[in-house]
Amino acid sequence: MGTWIALGLGAALGDSGADVVTKRYFVQLSPYGMALVRLLGAVPFLALVVFGLSLPELTPPFWFIVAAMLPLEAAALLLYMQALRVCHLSLCVPFLAFTPVFMIFTGWLVLGERLSRWGVAGTVLIALGSYILGLGVAGNAKTGILAPLKALAQERGARLMLLVAAIYSLTAALYKSAILHSGPAFFGTMYPLVFTGLMVTGYPLNRAPLRPALKGRLGWWLILGFCFALSSLTLAEGMELAPAAYLVAVKRLSLLLSVFLGGLWLKERPFLPRLIGAGLMCAGVGLIAWRG
Repeated sequence: MGTWIALGLGAALGDSGADVVTKRYFVQLSPYGMALVRLLGAVPFLALVVFGLSLPELTPPFWFIVAAMLPLEAAALLLYMQALRVCHLSLCVPFLAFTPVFMIFTGWLVLGERLSRWGVAGTVLIALGSYILGLGVAGNAKTGILAPLKALAQERGARLMLLVAAIYSLTAALYKSAILHSGPAFFGTMYPLVFTGLMVTGYPLNRAPLRPALKGRLGWWLILGFCFALSSLTLAEGMELAPAAYLVAVKRLSLLLSVFLGGLWLKERPFLPRLIGAGLMCAGVGLIAWRG
C-alpha cells in the first residue's frame, strides 16, 4: 500500500468518526455550534504538534491562497453541519463523493492536474450510486425510473451536501497549492488553528450554548476533536505525495463507513439501498484514485 493511500485512509477514518459523533451527540446545537465543537475539540491535539514545527518561508502567494480559502471553508463547514442536522447521516454524507468528481475540473484549473478516462468511468459509478441512494430516502413512495432522482431533489440535506462537495473541490485544490508554498506538517497544523480562531470571532454574534451540549460528553468531545485533528494532519501529509483529486477520492471512502455506522449505531432506515448506493459511489471513487 502506498504511503499516500494509507494517509488518505487515515483522513477517511477521521472524517467518518467526526461525522458520526457529531450526529449522535451534538446535533441539537445550531450549525455554528456544531462547527465550533468540532474545531475547538481538535485544538489540544493540534497544539501538541505545533511545538515540533519549524516556520517555513511564506511567500505572498501563500497568504493570497489562505485568504481565499478561509471564507469558502467557513461557508462549507456551516452548510455541512446544517446538512447533518436536517438529514440522515447515511443519506447526506455520500454526496461528498462528488468532491473528487468536481476536482477533475478544479484540480486542472488550479493545479494543472489531469485524470485519465478511468476518472470518467469513476464519475459514472458515482452517479449510479447517487441514483440508487435515492431509493433510501425515507417516505419515498413514488414509482418510475426517475423516482430516486426526484426524491433526492426534494431532500434538502442531500442538496446542501452536494453544494459542500462543490466548495470542497475548490478548497482542496487551494489546500494543496498552499502546502506546496509552505509544507504539509506546518499547514496541516496551523491552518485549522487559524480557521478555528476565525470561527471563534463569530461567537458574540451567535452565542451557541456549548456548555449544556458538552455536559457529560467530554469524552466524546475529545474523540471528536481527535478525529478532526487526525483528518487534518493526514490529509496535509498525503497531499504532498499524490494528486489532490486522488487523495481526496481515497479520503471520501469515509462515506461508506458513515453509512454503515448510521445504519448500525444511529438506526437510520432504510439501510440496504443506502449501503448499496454508497458502495457504488465508493467504487467510483476507487477508480478515480487508483486508475485515474
